[in-house]
Amino acid sequence: MSASPRIAIGLDIGGTAVKLGAVDEAGRLLARGRVPVHRDISFEDFLASVIPALEELMSRFPVAALGIGVPGVPDPAAGMPRGRCPALPALLEGSLPAILGARFAIPTSFGNDAVFATHGEMRHGAGRSFKRFAVITLGTGIGGAVVIDGKVIDGPDGVSPQFGCISLDPGRSDIARPVPGMLENLASATALVKRYRELRADMEAGDAKTVFDRAKAGEAEALQVVEEAARWLAQAIGIMSNMLNMEAAIIGGGMSLAGSFLIERIARYVGDFVLPMPCRPPAILPAALGNDAGLIGAALLALDARFRGHDGKESC
Repeated sequence: MSASPRIAIGLDIGGTAVKLGAVDEAGRLLARGRVPVHRDISFEDFLASVIPALEELMSRFPVAALGIGVPGVPDPAAGMPRGRCPALPALLEGSLPAILGARFAIPTSFGNDAVFATHGEMRHGAGRSFKRFAVITLGTGIGGAVVIDGKVIDGPDGVSPQFGCISLDPGRSDIARPVPGMLENLASATALVKRYRELRADMEAGDAKTVFDRAKAGEAEALQVVEEAARWLAQAIGIMSNMLNMEAAIIGGGMSLAGSFLIERIARYVGDFVLPMPCRPPAILPAALGNDAGLIGAALLALDARFRGHDGKESC
């Protein structure tokens, strides 16, 4: 009789929603949930929203571990992001791994959301065919990580490269902080909505999906905003590709749900920023795991930490 599959829950915490799901060791998403949040939510209200969703999943599956992915720079010892966390300041008010680990009596892992998404795509998504690629997550902010020879390259304690801070237009005085003219202030979902409102002050656009929907319908201003964002993203990918000779750039996060409408535009521009020889334009692909890559990666790494030692061998 075969053993039951090991299952973990992954939490992917973003600026507008917490995505969570039960994932088995083969990377299969068995069930998912979504909890809306907002920038000004208190830590107590955040917990009051997330804990019932976790309880519902744990009532259905024998969960062995919990993985928590957060935006920004994680501090695993403190269980909080380091420094600022503009997407969700409540995360600076308490240690989620300590609180949730104690609440559910379960081993809990903690790290950067984009690093987790990259692990998910490398192991069970669009990165399986490549040795050298980047995953770029487009949401409230912009994150990501690089894979070289099958290894996710991050910093100490799982700190991801700061793709969103690549300076592309340093002369811009209107987006001078924290890094002048950085990518996140030009092509994130937040930047997309801000730019659209500059062009169409008479039209309400609450989120990036609204802008994409209007662009797909042929509205000139929305199309302009999407084209601008695609070109900024292509410029950043070109910089990375010239440095690393990447085979592919995999686009994830909430904005990836725009699908080929965005992907094809980025691919159209990226050749403008890549030296023809010896480099080649990287393939521009959507994340195969879609907006679930972060929670799947978080769950898989939580299982790794629970059942495998640092040498990769099985542990009890």
